[in-house]
Amino acid sequence: MELVIFILTYLNMFSFIITEPVIKVGAIFPQEAEQNFNYPEMVFQYAVHKLNLDKSLLPDTQVVHHTQYITNDSFQAVQKVCNLIHIGVQAIFSPSNSALAAHINSICAELDIPDIGTGRSTQEFSINVHPSKQYVNYAFIDVIQYLNWTRFGILYEKNYGILALNQLSRSVQSELHIRQVSPTSYFSVLKEFKHKEIHNIIIDTNSADIAILLKNILQQQMNEYKYQYLFTSFDLETFDLEDFKYNFVNITSFRLVDMGDVAVKEILKDIDLYNRRIFKQNQTVFKQQKSAVIETNAALMFDSVYVFAIGLQSIYPLINLSNSTCDDEVPWNGGLSLINYINAVEWKGLTGPIQFKEGQRVQFKLDLIKLKQHSIVKVGEWTPQNHLNITEPSLFFDTGSMNVTLVVITILETPYVMMRYGKNFTGNERFYGFCVDILETVAREVGFDYILDLVPDRKYGAKDPETGQWNGMVAELMKYPASSTLARIETLSSL
Repeated sequence: MELVIFILTYLNMFSFIITEPVIKVGAIFPQEAEQNFNYPEMVFQYAVHKLNLDKSLLPDTQVVHHTQYITNDSFQAVQKVCNLIHIGVQAIFSPSNSALAAHINSICAELDIPDIGTGRSTQEFSINVHPSKQYVNYAFIDVIQYLNWTRFGILYEKNYGILALNQLSRSVQSELHIRQVSPTSYFSVLKEFKHKEIHNIIIDTNSADIAILLKNILQQQMNEYKYQYLFTSFDLETFDLEDFKYNFVNITSFRLVDMGDVAVKEILKDIDLYNRRIFKQNQTVFKQQKSAVIETNAALMFDSVYVFAIGLQSIYPLINLSNSTCDDEVPWNGGLSLINYINAVEWKGLTGPIQFKEGQRVQFKLDLIKLKQHSIVKVGEWTPQNHLNITEPSLFFDTGSMNVTLVVITILETPYVMMRYGKNFTGNERFYGFCVDILETVAREVGFDYILDLVPDRKYGAKDPETGQWNGMVAELMKYPASSTLARIETLSSL
């Protein structure tokens, strides 16, 4: 009798174990991630791990992830998606590759499996945690208009760019030079822009190849103050900009993850510990990722897991788990309900506030950041509700960070430049007048210092017909001891 009771008790325990609710999710990553360290994949695994520890969302439930790796082969991608569906996943987290996203989404849409994307592409019937492409375009248009770019170039890469070029060209009244590029053509297009004196450039290319582009910019010596680069990548803080910090080049971008947020810092610290524990056998690979920052795609993977869990929480356990297959082509009868609940999610994640409309993310905040000497600083922000708000306008037109002191040579002429001859006046205080007031105002607004002095021979400048030599202020400029000259300009016209 005791033996029978023991056996029944054991079977009941075993039955509880095997019937404990399991939520299966599938994720797709590039093939190279299978052999090498892949930070977005690690963060995805961390998010599932953290979700299982947090019993407030899906209590008494275990989330299990299944991963497939794909190349650029669309047929292979379809097979891998079908493998995940056959396992019984309740959602698929699709890649940022826009060419393959369409194929993956078509299968998910046919079977009503939630397709949660993190890439820049927009697919019908999918849920994209990446900010709406339309709104992101508005953000960059606002920046272009704020900077008053009347002439600029665009380097864009097919399948990787986020800018809608037609929308952009209609929204700005500027001279545009648009070039489709690849890593092999970066150098030649930059050379063309330099030859045409195009100093304002938008970089809308694959973030994975940014190192090549930056190297080409250095080779072309296009890393000086007169060049302004606007990157569409949200990962500027992960780029190696060491060679650009001291040349006063203007580099601006948006970021989606606010690295200064306390909650973000705590999660990044926890990810760092998880990363060390999982990849402790390969410390050389681990060190490639800065613990103080996170790639946008990885942050989006984290948020997508929680968006799915919050949506599922609203309907689980009333929903029937998926048992669809690609062969049967029978939609999951609970899929549409889950998709609708995910669409209704409002949450604040690593990438800020999240809210959807018809599968597109319409609530988010973009920090406008700019390279300033030793570090990258926040200079403003953009939201769909309030649009662009510049908090540090001086940094866009600030050359004061270069510690520049201009030597300005001038000539006395009433009322433009006059001199005080009192004993107590020294340096720039000796001069006053209309031109001096203008110089003082410009220096204060732009942010530079200046030394004002008289031209030694008290002449504007004329060329000696016999020697060919110039005198006056012109000669001072030609010999480079002066950075600039200050005097009235007289325009003569003949009728």
